[in-house]
Amino acid sequence: MTDTRTQTLFRQKLELLILSGDEAILNRAKEIISRHFLTFKQMPYSELDKGSRMDLMRAQMVLMVQEENEELSSFAGRVDQVLNLFPRSRIVTVMAASLSRENLEGTQNQRVTPLSQSEFNRTLKFEYICLYRCRAQYFEIQIGDLFPMTTMTFPVFVRMPLNQRYLAVVYSNSVLSDERFQRVGKAESTYIQNRDSEKYLDYIATYYDTSGHGLKKRARALFLSLCHGALHLNEILLFDFKSPEPETFRSRYEVVQKTASDLLQLLGTEEDLWDLFREVLKGEFYEQWRAPWIAVYGAMIAKKSGQGDPLTVLMAGLLTDVGLFDIDDKVSREFLTSESRTVREEQQREFSNHPILSLNRCLIKGLPLSEEIKAVMVCTHERFDEKGFPNQVPADKIPVEAFILQFAEKIDQGVLTTMKKNGVGFRFLKEKIWEAENNSADAFPPAFLAAIAESLL
Repeated sequence: MTDTRTQTLFRQKLELLILSGDEAILNRAKEIISRHFLTFKQMPYSELDKGSRMDLMRAQMVLMVQEENEELSSFAGRVDQVLNLFPRSRIVTVMAASLSRENLEGTQNQRVTPLSQSEFNRTLKFEYICLYRCRAQYFEIQIGDLFPMTTMTFPVFVRMPLNQRYLAVVYSNSVLSDERFQRVGKAESTYIQNRDSEKYLDYIATYYDTSGHGLKKRARALFLSLCHGALHLNEILLFDFKSPEPETFRSRYEVVQKTASDLLQLLGTEEDLWDLFREVLKGEFYEQWRAPWIAVYGAMIAKKSGQGDPLTVLMAGLLTDVGLFDIDDKVSREFLTSESRTVREEQQREFSNHPILSLNRCLIKGLPLSEEIKAVMVCTHERFDEKGFPNQVPADKIPVEAFILQFAEKIDQGVLTTMKKNGVGFRFLKEKIWEAENNSADAFPPAFLAAIAESLL
């Protein structure tokens, strides 16, 4: 994992406000705070009015806890009060031990993310939402992507070096003057809010064609839009308990699928896009949430080798590891952060459940998954030697798309470990992974490895 300490020590913005004195809750929250150097403030809810309101209102997230004997209506009333006091903050509520998060009444506000005691204490969900809301709300872009004297449909930001706050330097619906373009161009990096990724994509599509340099710009913009769509879908699958009509879920899924289809049209070109995708988005959140990279690496392999259906690979890749956030965080963290991306023997039983948990979450929410995507989702850890999980599927029954995603995950693992440790080139890394798997001949069929060899170049 990348040491982000030098990036975070001087953050002066308030990332997490904890409105509770519960010792167990504080200890759990401080695990995540210390791991990621989150800036935080803790105070009892009863003393909220005594604090500096201007300072507290900048909190990106507020953590609230239902007292064990507190009525649901009373707790919901407190949540509504905090929503009014902190109009820009996201609220995470932890329910009393005797209740599940589905019991929370009184608010339908989308800024509230309820967690049960078990979810808060045993899974990666609280850490995920902290990093997502505090460290992953902006996508980096190149100022050279923009053109002077064009009308901006989205704001552009720079990050202040001392307090790490994002400052808008170009505003939505304004004309990017030549003078402003020159001044912004002197900044180290420029950013857009991830929610504006589709507007940014429309801008790129307006001013760039689909060849050479322009194609790479489009591919990067499409990838950013895909990441935002996948994050939006993840939030529904992992946290949304006030379920709207099934049409809402289907609509969001179809938006992601449309972006995926547009991206696939570019993946079949002669342009080398491997490094472009590898270098997109950096930060501790994106070191744990790897689904978009695995999905796109797999889609490129499928597209260039003619093996399997690229869209099935891409959509299954985005969804197949959602279940990691439902198992014990010690197990999921071991898998996500270990160099070998494996778990210890005593953790294997719980880890083996996560493919089924991923599929179940999608089915419960009513996502319109094809039968092919369902089959791939539960087979991405099955092996050619029939020693995989969760069902030890016979080798001839494993979808080729599942083998592709397995191989793509090994590439992604190498990007986060071998490349960072040894500084090897990306092409060399892919070739070495292929050679190692071809020599072992246990996880992948020899005919499959032969078929994808040229796609890795």
